[in-house]
Amino acid sequence: MNSNVRIEEYVPLGDFIIVSFERDQPKIEAKFKKLDGAFLEAFRNKIEFVKDLESSLVLTTEQSRVTAALYAEAAAFNKEVNFLSSYFKGVGLPTAAVTKMKDLLFSDNIEGALLELKAVRQLARANEAALVAEGMEADYLDKMDATYTSMSAKNVMQNTIMNNRKTLVSNNRAHYDELYDYVATVAEKGKIVFKGTRVEDQYTISDLIKRMRAPKRKDDDDEEERED
Repeated sequence: MNSNVRIEEYVPLGDFIIVSFERDQPKIEAKFKKLDGAFLEAFRNKIEFVKDLESSLVLTTEQSRVTAALYAEAAAFNKEVNFLSSYFKGVGLPTAAVTKMKDLLFSDNIEGALLELKAVRQLARANEAALVAEGMEADYLDKMDATYTSMSAKNVMQNTIMNNRKTLVSNNRAHYDELYDYVATVAEKGKIVFKGTRVEDQYTISDLIKRMRAPKRKDDDDEEERED
């Protein structure tokens, strides 16, 4: 496996490069006889095989959804906690735990932030009357409890999905290695055949990865909608 390519990018990378290879296969085969029609078909089959493995768990899509929801909730909570910090100061309570929790939330260290949140909740509960008198909403700590429960559940789900992916990759490492071997072989030969042309970039793995990771622009979406 290539350490510069994320495991979830193996299939998209294969999809990217096989489009060019299907178009250019006769030219490449003319110089490299092993990259014949049978090689192309085997490459297609390997991509589909790994796709089937991943679709059985819907790993990438589900992990992205859960991660986005978790980090969005953490960011919103981090902003809300500014009020709690002010209430703590107002009644003379130490704010170190709140500050540490905010730092952990900011750095997306959810597990660490949840541990600090437990300490903050206990201190806030013990001084609830004084904090309410300072201006804290009466149901603020109940909302905090709900946030703790929600973020904990999402964090568990995210860890479960990540562990499932690790297990999937571990159990099928050979297939991921074989898929990358196809990609690397086509990329190497394609770059040689099309050296110095505009097509060379289509066989350069680093360029393909940049295209895959580039954020989708709004005008791209608009263009797709116009073409439908």
